[in-house]
Order: sequence, then C-alpha cells, then structure tokens
Amino acid sequence: MTSAAENERGRLSREVIVATAVRLIESDGEAAASMRRISAELGVAAMSLYNHVPNKAALLDAVGEFVRGQIQLPTDHDLAWEARAREMVRAFRDVVERYPRCVELMMARAPSSLVGLEPLEYALEMAEQAGFAGRDALRVVRAFVSYAIGATTTAAHRARAVEALPPDAAPDPAELARYPRIAALGVDVTVDETDFDFGLDLLIDAVTHLRGSR
Repeated sequence: MTSAAENERGRLSREVIVATAVRLIESDGEAAASMRRISAELGVAAMSLYNHVPNKAALLDAVGEFVRGQIQLPTDHDLAWEARAREMVRAFRDVVERYPRCVELMMARAPSSLVGLEPLEYALEMAEQAGFAGRDALRVVRAFVSYAIGATTTAAHRARAVEALPPDAAPDPAELARYPRIAALGVDVTVDETDFDFGLDLLIDAVTHLRGSR
C-alpha cells in the first residue's frame, strides 16, 4: 500500500513547495517557511526541495510571484481610467484579504519574473490614461495600491478588535456624552463596503483634481 508521504514525494514540484510556503506564512508568519518546516509538512527530505527551489531567497521570491499572479486585473483596456482604477484597487484588496501576510512579503521583494511586472504595467497604463506620466504615474499607482492595502488591513484589524470585545464592553453613556460625535456614531468601529467605496471615491476625485492643477 502506498503511503501518503510516498504519494507526496511522487508529486513534489515547485508549485507544491510554493503553495505549502504560502500556507505556512499565512498561518504562522514568514519565519515558518523554512526548508525544514516545508519538507516536514510534505513528508520529504529537506534536500529534495533544492531540486525545485535553489534557496530560501528564491522561495520567498516565488511566494511574491505567486501572490502577484493572483491579482485578477480587468482585460478590457477600453474602460475609462476611473473604472480601471476601481477594478485594480478591488483586485488588490481581494488578494490582501486572501493573503495578508504574503502580501507584506510581496511588497518587500522585487518582481522575480515578467509575470510579476504585469500588474505594475497595467497600473501605469491606467495612470497614463488619467493624464500622468513618468514618476507622477508611479506616484498615482502607489497611492491607489497603498489605499487598497491600508484600508483592507485596517478593516481586518478593526473586525478582530470588535470580535475580541466582551459582551459588556459598552461604555458608560454618561461618560460617552463627553464625546457627542462619537456617541452619535454609536462607537461603531467596523468597516463595510460603503466605507471602502467612499475612500476610493475620495482618492479618484483627488487624482482628477490633481491632474487639472498640474
């Protein structure tokens, strides 16, 4: 009878190794994606991994490449730049929600293949369509990407904070009365889709205004 470990050895590949590294990073952080830990997860000798990935740095590059490859950008290049910007930001947000820890790793590592350059090329094309070129186009792209990552990460942190609150954590109404604007909001720190769209609208309006002032 063939064991699970033998089956795993038979299908060991770069893709399997990278997928395991992604899972470990999302579960336990970047440090968990060691060759020893990955080989233990797969039931193979650590040295066998080097037949597919030359070293730890190459593995982390591959993880970054994998995450970039998950960014599903629209294929219709006839869209107005505002629509393309919205689709791009939402595509980045989806990846941040699925791979929050790996996105941090992706942002810290330069693209290791031409595939990794596709999202940036698309974003620069969108910025050019909006009326920006060169370094200004890159700055526009960075603003949109920063919003996608920052807003999504903040929403996740706030959701976890709300979940961690005990049932009787509501503030004393008499004390809260000192902060009437907060009291009017009901101290709701959660973030929903309308919050995300509101911030994206602000950013698009700001880019439109900046284009007209330069």
